[in-house]
Amino acid sequence: MSFRSTFPLVCLAALCAAGCVTTDQTQGGAPSSQFVPVDRIQIQQRFAVVDVNAANLAGEAHRCVPQLGATSKAVVDQATKLPLPRGTVVSLSNVNAANSLVIVGSRAICLQQSTARQPIFAAEIFVDTVNPSGVPPAVTDKWYADLARRIAETGRATAAYVFSNGNAFIASYWVEPPLKTRLAYASEFKKAGTWESGTYDFRFVDPNIASVSTATRNGAKAKMAPIDYR
Repeated sequence: MSFRSTFPLVCLAALCAAGCVTTDQTQGGAPSSQFVPVDRIQIQQRFAVVDVNAANLAGEAHRCVPQLGATSKAVVDQATKLPLPRGTVVSLSNVNAANSLVIVGSRAICLQQSTARQPIFAAEIFVDTVNPSGVPPAVTDKWYADLARRIAETGRATAAYVFSNGNAFIASYWVEPPLKTRLAYASEFKKAGTWESGTYDFRFVDPNIASVSTATRNGAKAKMAPIDYR
């Protein structure tokens, strides 16, 4: 068994204190009915990414967040700034909206929230966070989907990645405010006999786990945006 720390595959530059967020709260109305009930959450393997530009941003924003119209100040302002500078994350939403349009560069995703008011991430968000190597993708895909579901339910998830010799990496994942697009994570190596009594959401066991790597971005163990590694 071995373990290592993997340095950034993606370097984020010119970050705001918590990323750059734009919200439009000028339009009122009842809270959105788009919040997904916890018992109906469906975790996708990959985010549906769309290319955005000055011409189509209004349409994509309205499709994701119906409260946002083509003349919404946030939409108009951001349309003139595309593509966004490297390292900038913008979230277009509304005070009553369940969804938000998250923009990185010239790409965007429509990020849903559950009725627990937590983001519903695709499983791929856990790629390049705390990752076990040697495990078949079909297995890690299932693990990451389980983690994404727990995040959507509670905003946090813990897992023990267990090696065949009984040692384990204990990983914690959580959503950081104010950006609900920001997934933070931490991990700690534990020898056999020192971790088993702990309480974890999941215990992931596979005989092929060879090591566990942790990705660091700009000195931090967090993803500013769900698709910042692509």
